[in-house]
Amino acid sequence: MFLIGTAEVIAGPMMTAMGAHFGVPAARIAWLPASYALVYASLAPFLGPLSDRFGRKALLLPGLVGFSAAAAFIALASSFTYAVAAGTFGGLCAAAVQPNALAIINDDIEEEAQPAATGRVFMGLTLSFVVMPVVSALLAARFDWRAAYLLVAAAALVAAVLVGRMPVRRAVARNLGFWRTFREALAIYSVRRRLAASFLWLGLSIGVTTVLAEILRRRFHLQTEATGILVGAFGLATVVGNSLIGRTERLAGSRSRVVVGGIVATLVGCLVVGVLPPLSLPMAALAGVVWALGYGIAGPVHHAGLGQSSRHARGTITALNASFLNLGIVIVAFGAGRFFDDLGVEAVVGMAVLGMLSGLGLILTIRPAPALRASEPEALADRPRFSRR
Repeated sequence: MFLIGTAEVIAGPMMTAMGAHFGVPAARIAWLPASYALVYASLAPFLGPLSDRFGRKALLLPGLVGFSAAAAFIALASSFTYAVAAGTFGGLCAAAVQPNALAIINDDIEEEAQPAATGRVFMGLTLSFVVMPVVSALLAARFDWRAAYLLVAAAALVAAVLVGRMPVRRAVARNLGFWRTFREALAIYSVRRRLAASFLWLGLSIGVTTVLAEILRRRFHLQTEATGILVGAFGLATVVGNSLIGRTERLAGSRSRVVVGGIVATLVGCLVVGVLPPLSLPMAALAGVVWALGYGIAGPVHHAGLGQSSRHARGTITALNASFLNLGIVIVAFGAGRFFDDLGVEAVVGMAVLGMLSGLGLILTIRPAPALRASEPEALADRPRFSRR
């Protein structure tokens, strides 16, 4: 998960150096993470059924090796066109890695421990947003920007070796055919609403965090150093939230309350930081902490609930979830680049907030699953245990 996050943030501090190396404007380097996220969002759903059919390792191992090759190819590319092509290939490999890494949690860990375990795994993704920009900036300043990509390539190979040695229980295989696997996954009670909420709440809110530094700079007139500190603090608060999942679930009494509370916290934070007339910086920072904690706690709980929806189509569901998250990131990032100057930060973030509010409405419509009748198909037997809690 740490590796998957690095590809989204590694180029940020090195855009000037990379632009000079490839002979393109520095802003165009943003095409690297954009192509990565777009391919990831587009292809992840098609890889999910394969992991349900052939097992998690069958996609994890080649995905990690390919991810390593993609990072190395970016460092060694002779032109920016080849670098973008390598970034696109990296998105394909990431689509094979992250959904399967999350599905393993639901495969191998008892249900009660799954949300906390998912939170610990998500720490890797969150830490990449905090650590990798610093590492890439230092390597670019003291050595060469290519060193950062080569470091990621080496780390991915190490991860492949570790995964190869890790005992992973084979997924429950059902020879249903590719498209029927999709139909079965989407027929499970509440899955479609939860996937839509993933896009509207998690995807759009994560998209806002990817441009959080620019939001802070424009609305609070901060310098680069100050925005870097605040964005880093946001990431650390998210990590703290990941570590508080078990305790929060016990206090809330149910996972659904944790998810609703997390969405509300996200809405409040986005409104204060990006939409309402600017308050004092300490108040905005406090709202950002509430936002980060809410996302850090509720996001993994939501992911765990989706993973518990089905044994037979788990890889498909987690892949669809990952795809919707990245689609949200792409939409907000595009909207920021296209409309921040014309419409303003408040309009773009405000539209994202409306989407998050719709996601909250969808979550609130989910009721406990109806009792299973003997005449109902086996697919419905995979109703999420999450929804009954």
